[in-house]
Amino acid sequence: MATIRARKQADGSTRYTAIVRIRRGKTTVYQEYKTFALRAAATSWAKHREVTLEQPGALTRVNHGAPTLAELIRWYIDTFESISKWQRSKQAHLEFLERHTLGKAGALSLTAAMLIDHVRSRLAKGAGWATMAND
Repeated sequence: MATIRARKQADGSTRYTAIVRIRRGKTTVYQEYKTFALRAAATSWAKHREVTLEQPGALTRVNHGAPTLAELIRWYIDTFESISKWQRSKQAHLEFLERHTLGKAGALSLTAAMLIDHVRSRLAKGAGWATMAND
């Protein structure tokens, strides 16, 4: 549960700081705070953050940031290469996408437009449709 603290300013106004903490046992795992002019705004923000942080994986994303496409590709290769053997072409395409500028993009911020631009640029450089299907 969030804490709301009221503080008097030098000009006589009151500011409200909403503090959201997540603890595991006695250890504070995550803490975030924000100050508002209205108590209702502070309460609303705190409730919204608590609900957001309860979602699976949300705390990890907040603490470590969103992964890039290259990080996900590397995780996929490291995890599944030993489980499921694949051919050279798949390995080459995965490593290409990992090194490509598209790999530097945040995995959660990828859009269809970014993928279409990637395909168009590869086609302009002479890649064929089979290569696009692999990409």
